[in-house]
Amino acid sequence: MRRPRVKVEGEGFYHVVSRIGGRRFLIDDAEKGVLLGMIRAAAAFSGVELYTYAVMSNHFHLLVRVPRKQAVSDKELLRRMEALYGTPKFLKVLEKWAKWSTKKQKGRVEEEKARLRARMYDLSQFCKTFKEAFTQDYNRRHENTGTIWEGRFKSILLEGSWRTLMTVAGYIHLNPVRAEMVERPEEATNAGYGAACQGDTRAMNGLVSLAKRVYGIKETTWAETRETCAAVMAGALNETMPDGLIPSFGSQMSEAAPPGSDQTSLRPPGSLGELLHRRVAGFLHGGALGSTRFLKRVAGCLPKRARKHPGTLLDRCPFLGVESAAGVRDAS
Repeated sequence: MRRPRVKVEGEGFYHVVSRIGGRRFLIDDAEKGVLLGMIRAAAAFSGVELYTYAVMSNHFHLLVRVPRKQAVSDKELLRRMEALYGTPKFLKVLEKWAKWSTKKQKGRVEEEKARLRARMYDLSQFCKTFKEAFTQDYNRRHENTGTIWEGRFKSILLEGSWRTLMTVAGYIHLNPVRAEMVERPEEATNAGYGAACQGDTRAMNGLVSLAKRVYGIKETTWAETRETCAAVMAGALNETMPDGLIPSFGSQMSEAAPPGSDQTSLRPPGSLGELLHRRVAGFLHGGALGSTRFLKRVAGCLPKRARKHPGTLLDRCPFLGVESAAGVRDAS
């Protein structure tokens, strides 16, 4: 049975993950560039703000903000269409619309504009747009058929606090390190932080925008943002703000467990930095991540079976000192 997706009306922040089907590693360095380009084009069209990302050989992670729905003028619609389609295809669409208008079929033009606007400011439509585009493009170039993705994407609703968003960003940036592709996150050109450290302006802008948002400031520099991101990954966030940390379902510590031992009794990581270097189920599964207050506030978005037992919605991550996230538990 399909697990209901946890989304909120209006503005929302999400950690999005999707994998290639069949445990295949199809996304080489060239394909990573193609996919990232399509993600950025879909974001520009949809009005979704891409804060950061990690594109791996068989999956991707995105940290995004979906704004509240708003009116889109014809001029803005055309700008977004060109960003999504590219100039050649965009001009063909305009030519088609012009023909409809001369045949007194302006109603068809307006209907198509309405359909395009309906795809904006929506997480599902955003992901559908670039995932379908990548599948079609990949299949055409590699003479492949069928979808390449392993079902629907996963999304985790995030509290819009600096602690939640910066920590999830750090987790995403360390994905290539956990996969042993690089030794340090700044070396990973396939992740937002590493790309920004190596001069990618769009990756820099995404992280600077995140810093402005979470700290409620109008201006900051990439140098300051880089320092903050590095501090989070190093675990400074844990040390400087002990009154509440990012929740999780707990870290998977099988690599540290002696044969036959009870993993749940092991001493957990001592800092946020140590935790982020592990594969944490709470960042990958479930419905939402954030403070207890936030989880209670979004409880109405959860499936009925979860709402019947509100006391079971929260897991605990005692070594980080906070309630952990919730929703529908789907961690293996």
